[in-house]
Amino acid sequence: MELAEFEALAEPLRRKSAAEQAEYGWALIEGHTATPEEIMSVEREMAVALPDKYKAFMMRYGGGAFGFVELFPIVPVPSSWDDLHTLNDREFPDRSFVAVAPVGTGDHWGFPVSDGHCHEQVWFRFHDAGDDELVAQDFLEFIASYGLKA
Repeated sequence: MELAEFEALAEPLRRKSAAEQAEYGWALIEGHTATPEEIMSVEREMAVALPDKYKAFMMRYGGGAFGFVELFPIVPVPSSWDDLHTLNDREFPDRSFVAVAPVGTGDHWGFPVSDGHCHEQVWFRFHDAGDDELVAQDFLEFIASYGLKA
């Protein structure tokens, strides 16, 4: 999926999020966006190259809530809460997988890593047993399927 196609699908959620923010004080899109410099810094510190579509999304929409998915934000300085760098240092220090979102069961959605490069596909990683499962061909397809559920 290309970014322009995704943005068209996400527009109703953006409008609803703005209305919810104005009326109730909370948003369906939290929008902890990352700058290109912050993304490059995290890639360097984690020793991985993140997928381009994921990086474009994080610069445009950011981490935190996005509809029905919670995304780990990219932050300039790792913290004690679950940002992308901190969570992956704790859960996947060998960098064979980069988790980008919790499933809520101790499992994660994210990217398998080969030779320091994240794959484009998003996979479901079980925390205790079982084989990983492919859930989307790229990050935008993933977030459209899981974040924009009706």
